[in-house]
Amino acid sequence: MELSVDRQSDITIITVTGSVDSIDSDALRIFLDDIIVAGRTRLVIDLIAMDFIVSMALGVFVQTFTRLRAADGFLRLAAPQPAILRVIKTTALDRLLPIYDSLAQALE
Repeated sequence: MELSVDRQSDITIITVTGSVDSIDSDALRIFLDDIIVAGRTRLVIDLIAMDFIVSMALGVFVQTFTRLRAADGFLRLAAPQPAILRVIKTTALDRLLPIYDSLAQALE
């Protein structure tokens, strides 16, 4: 897993590249926590380059979503590959987490 950060106006864009396994899930949680502690509460996670995700990482997204919503912020998921979207829908998290077809849509 590789993580990169960019900013567009007051939105922080996190791009996740590669596979996110159980070990990576903890690193992802710490990474997102650090961003939130730094005061960034409007996050878009770009999934276009993610090719695998475990349920633990989905739990990190749910925790982050809940935390940001309580802080009047948001978490949006952008451009998941079909296999990633299938996992999200299988777990019914598409009913909770806002998912956008593209990064551009998530930034609107």
